[in-house]
Amino acid sequence: MAVQGLFYIHIQVSDLARSKAFYGDALGWGLETDEAEVAGFRFGSGYLVISQVQRPADRRPWGLEVCVQVDDLEAQHARLTQGGAGPGPIEAHPWGERNFSFLDPDGYAWRYGQPVG
Repeated sequence: MAVQGLFYIHIQVSDLARSKAFYGDALGWGLETDEAEVAGFRFGSGYLVISQVQRPADRRPWGLEVCVQVDDLEAQHARLTQGGAGPGPIEAHPWGERNFSFLDPDGYAWRYGQPVG
């Protein structure tokens, strides 16, 4: 038996319709699962599952950040800016990566990154 890699990411959201609009419209990810309280999005070889839960408004997510590798960081940054995702600036890091971050409507942190070189 061997670990084969990331299967999917599952996050809980407070407003399914708002999150579906964010991931589908602002990010442009492909909606593949669309049920009453669950949606699934394909992004490259990755898959995100979101499910609606009722939770206190002051409870914020913590401890999760996912970096998605892209092939044209500047083009993705421009597309997400136009789509309303509100990405931060592109940053270069000494470990050989350039990336930018953004938050989804529930405060989950995401990054799009590209190796340097």
